[in-house]
Amino acid sequence: MMPPPKQPAPGSTHPKPVTAGIFKLARADLEGMLEAADELKLARFHVNLRDARNIPGFIRAMKRDLGFPEWFGNNLDALNDCLTDFSWHPAPGYVILLDGLSSLSATPTSFAAFNQVLASAVEEWKLRDVPFWVFYLTDDQESATSAPPGPRA
Repeated sequence: MMPPPKQPAPGSTHPKPVTAGIFKLARADLEGMLEAADELKLARFHVNLRDARNIPGFIRAMKRDLGFPEWFGNNLDALNDCLTDFSWHPAPGYVILLDGLSSLSATPTSFAAFNQVLASAVEEWKLRDVPFWVFYLTDDQESATSAPPGPRA
C-alpha cells in the first residue's frame, strides 16, 4: 500500500476526501464534473461496463480501462489491491466513471460484490485523505446522488 500523501499547503485548492464516495451522475452533468477533476489534477478513468454481465466481465473491463499493471491477479482481491494502490498511476486523487451499468446490475449478486469492492476502496482512500470518487453514469436527468443505483428487479 502507498503511504499517505503529503498534506497540501494551507490555502491551496484541495478536494475534500470526506465527500468521496460512490454516486450516480447524470450524463448531462458529466462535462462539468470532468472539468472540475481536471482543474484539481485528479486522475480520471472511464470504464465501459456494457459487456460486463458478471464479476469476470467487470474485472476485465476494469483491468482494460484502468490500465492495471501486469501483476494484476484477475480476481476481486486483486481488484481491491489495485483500487487501493495506484502506485502504477500516481495522482493527487482519482475519479472512476462507470458507464453501461445495466448489464451488470441485472445480476444482483455480482452487482453487490462489485459495489463492496468499490466501497472498500473509497473508505481506504478516505483514511489516507486522498480524494476517490466513483460515478455511475446514468441517462437520468437527476443530478448526482450519494448512492449507487440498485440492481434491477
